[in-house]
Amino acid sequence: MPNFTVALFFWYLFPVIVMIASNLLVKKTNIDKKYGIKAPDIATPFFFVGIHFVSKGTLGSSFLAYVFLMIFFIGMFVAIMFAYYFHDINYKRYFKILWRISFLVTLMIYVVLIIGSIILFLKR
Repeated sequence: MPNFTVALFFWYLFPVIVMIASNLLVKKTNIDKKYGIKAPDIATPFFFVGIHFVSKGTLGSSFLAYVFLMIFFIGMFVAIMFAYYFHDINYKRYFKILWRISFLVTLMIYVVLIIGSIILFLKR
């Protein structure tokens, strides 16, 4: 059962804060034009940290190992697809695609954890 605390409420707002801050960082430094780095690329590591704390606060244990395992299997699938379709693996493109997919996965898991935490709190 989750205990609703100020810290857990901070982790609910954390994705919004991180996306706004990373978007401002990208726009102010122009790293999107120089290096092709976008706001989700910067926000992904912060979502890993957020998943750890929200799952620990909600479920009592960290869900992060399962997230890493899921991304590992997605990475294997993407590598197989690259090898099948292109008969070669361009590592720069591979890691860029894998990093962006991991952003989507972490964002979806984060949202599911927050919704699950709210549902568990309201049931109590």
